[in-house]
Amino acid sequence: MTRFYLHTSTTTLESFLARVQQAEKLNYSGMFVADGQLDVLDPFQLIAASRTVATRIAVGTAATNVVFRDPTLLAGEAATANQITGGRFILGIGTGDSNTYTFGRKPTKLADMEQATKDIRSLLSGGTVDSAVGPVRLRYSAGDTTVPIYFAVDGPRGLEAAGRVADGVMLGSGFDLDVIESARRHIAKGAEEAGRDPDSIHLMVAGIIYVSEDGDNARSLARRRIANRAHHNFRLSLDSVPEGEREGVRRFMDAFDISRPLEERVPVELVSEYLVRRFTLSGTPEECIDRVRELRSIGVESFLVTPPEYAWQEVAQLWAEEVMPHLT
Repeated sequence: MTRFYLHTSTTTLESFLARVQQAEKLNYSGMFVADGQLDVLDPFQLIAASRTVATRIAVGTAATNVVFRDPTLLAGEAATANQITGGRFILGIGTGDSNTYTFGRKPTKLADMEQATKDIRSLLSGGTVDSAVGPVRLRYSAGDTTVPIYFAVDGPRGLEAAGRVADGVMLGSGFDLDVIESARRHIAKGAEEAGRDPDSIHLMVAGIIYVSEDGDNARSLARRRIANRAHHNFRLSLDSVPEGEREGVRRFMDAFDISRPLEERVPVELVSEYLVRRFTLSGTPEECIDRVRELRSIGVESFLVTPPEYAWQEVAQLWAEEVMPHLT
């Protein structure tokens, strides 16, 4: 069964509650909330507040990090969120990326993220972890708290780490079939190293959506939201980019300015058609349906989709009404 999960960030409680209530009404499978220190409202408090308007859909972070949140803090926040939501919480964590750079800090090393995941899982299952004063444990909900932990990763080493320790992957590499197949191989490699079944690790492919009766206009509007996601993918390597597209991607990367507002970090004319197709599902309803069916042909069944902020609820509704009924 094809499932669609929404991704959001917001600066007002009212807009978040309206979005999560809409998501449940429109039969989305879940809502994931960004964690951007000082930029958007705290995701854990928003997730707790979601209990007032939604009782069915999954809710989670996409993604928090262990740069600003110690693993023991995250374990407590996850246990609390899971209790408040009646077992519907998913903990999505990443290395930190752009938010950490804003504060002059470095993203988490993958080895540290793996260890943090093991520590969080130990605490949630009633175990202990070492601290400067000796072993510590979670003193509430211990032993009966099961919280899935998903990695928001896209590079080979991150995907292999996810295969070793995570329950799921939020793949921010876009909707390119070859890239998704490569990601699966890296997840499987990590899983096999740890003696795990690769098929037990839930894969969500993530990207921007924009649907409209005017397909060209939809793609034009969607390209304004791509910069951060594409930059995150290509900051270390262009190996996943076809040779003929690399010069354009290099120009895009050279122009990226993290100090500017999210949708102004690259001149829109540098966002190529290749980047639009790779990182968005955008166009007419029929075009979007065809793209999702193409992805389903290689076994992709879970999608974490982000409507553009400037038309978030409008696009979420159109997607649910014009695209989802043909796929779910």
